Amino acid sequence: MFPILVTAANSFMSSFEVTSRYTSAITAANGFNISGHIHYVEISLIPDFVTIGQYLKLLFGSPLYLGLFWNSVGITLPVIGGQMLISIPSAYAFEMSKFKYKEIVFFIYITVMLMPLQVVLVPNFLMAELLHINGTSLAVILPGIFNPFGVFIIRQALKGMPKEYIEAANVDGANHLQIIILIIRPMTASAIAALTVLTFIEYWNVVDQAVVFIKDSSAEPLSVYLSRLGNESFGMIFAASCFYMLPPVFVFLFGHNNMVEGIQLSGIK
Repeated sequence: MFPILVTAANSFMSSFEVTSRYTSAITAANGFNISGHIHYVEISLIPDFVTIGQYLKLLFGSPLYLGLFWNSVGITLPVIGGQMLISIPSAYAFEMSKFKYKEIVFFIYITVMLMPLQVVLVPNFLMAELLHINGTSLAVILPGIFNPFGVFIIRQALKGMPKEYIEAANVDGANHLQIIILIIRPMTASAIAALTVLTFIEYWNVVDQAVVFIKDSSAEPLSVYLSRLGNESFGMIFAASCFYMLPPVFVFLFGHNNMVEGIQLSGIK
């Protein structure tokens, strides 16, 4: 928790104090505290002067930051929505299908989960070129939507659900879509909540895929921009980091109980 406490406390420092304490440059404000022409970082939890200047500069003086914030939202929310549309019916199909070799197919399918990101980036890049979406956020969103993790976690939850509910629905004449909407979705709500939280955090913090696929700096997510913010506007780095942390913190606080229950039901260790 210490890095988070430092970031939160230092977000209320003035830009001048942040630069004086944390920059590697020797300035008039920190020149008295040098050794061998080196200025050492001065970490502090208590600002010399409390101000919201960093936040004011961030929210009202940096339109680029807010634009990239919405870029992150524009990547994360479609991935979550798409995963829900793909994962729930796919998990239902894998679990209820009578196909003889479905477990072999499922094993091959989830093998993608075991692949390092650097390995799957190559075929994703080739596919993005084929679809003419390379250089756009779609090249990040589409692989995220078809990520097999969602199918895996929801199918694991379905394994613990009594099949009598589905059989009763079949007797009453419900079709597959009705079963998915009215029975599967409510009974796997905890697993869906867990998937939502984990997916949000993963794609809110996306870096590698964005660097590879998105060439226009104005279309990149906030996670990429923060990595170079220290070189462009060091004085508001702490406020920017705090503001960036808020959405995943809120999502986690809202769904953490369901997330824990969903992971337990899925059998993930």
